[in-house]
Amino acid sequence: MGRVQTKECDGCVLKENRYQTTSIPILRDKYIFASTYGWLVLVDYTSDDCCLWNPLSMETIQLPSLDESHLYNMCILSKPPTEPDCYILFNCISDQSFCKIGDDEFVKHSLEEEDEYHLLAIASFQGKIYGIMKPSYNFVTIHLVGKTLELMPILMEDGGQPWKVPLPDRSWFTWHEDCLIECGTTGELLSVVKMYSGSYLKDGVEFRVFRVDINGMECLEVDNIGDQTIFISYRGTGFCSDFSGTKPNSIYYTDKKGRDVYIYDLDDGSTTPWLPCPASGRYVSVNYWVDLHHIFDQPSN
Repeated sequence: MGRVQTKECDGCVLKENRYQTTSIPILRDKYIFASTYGWLVLVDYTSDDCCLWNPLSMETIQLPSLDESHLYNMCILSKPPTEPDCYILFNCISDQSFCKIGDDEFVKHSLEEEDEYHLLAIASFQGKIYGIMKPSYNFVTIHLVGKTLELMPILMEDGGQPWKVPLPDRSWFTWHEDCLIECGTTGELLSVVKMYSGSYLKDGVEFRVFRVDINGMECLEVDNIGDQTIFISYRGTGFCSDFSGTKPNSIYYTDKKGRDVYIYDLDDGSTTPWLPCPASGRYVSVNYWVDLHHIFDQPSN
């Protein structure tokens, strides 16, 4: 797995508790919005040129230009992009842009007040797209058909009330961030809540992890994910898997300046400063965890 600082196109690869830095030219001046199904979603932050890139096959799939790409904070694919009727969805709290792979342009959708204001988190899971709304914290399914986007609350069987995300019972936190991720080895959907007790540039971070049962419409808080490790990126995206050389039952994350990595232990709630990122800039350096654990073992051409 790697953490990429895109302006200098350096990849910092985590191997056995150390970094290996390598140059990845295609990542120069790119936002990395997602790492799903083996593909990275890359957007040029000077031209808004957009593409998918497969680091194993080196294949690229051109996408339409994404206007105002800097406004979006996350992105997902509905399925592998080589399959028919795959959609790509970019999200910020009030706007979404989406298209089907092969379309000539993105469709922009803006949330109105009746849409419950904000779409906090999105995830592609078992062939469907799910989201969390704010301020209601309802779970919704996101339906993309042609040029339309529809948000449908998931209704509880008992009384037909919307299914809501449980908020952690903590009076001290000032705000929090939500992330929906699929655990690649267990096939589970996880809701990860990152809570702050003060300035987001300082310490005072605590995590809560919920195992989401879509069929049973339940969210069970867990403090043990076994041998799995969760990686949370700056833009509210992440992934979970079982990597050798990392601490299991933990969450790896960076500070908001992108300079240091921390490890949060889900068992005892402790936070351990780990390693500084050698590719981080002098000021704010936006970094992303991406699942590249097979990439750097490939022979160079």
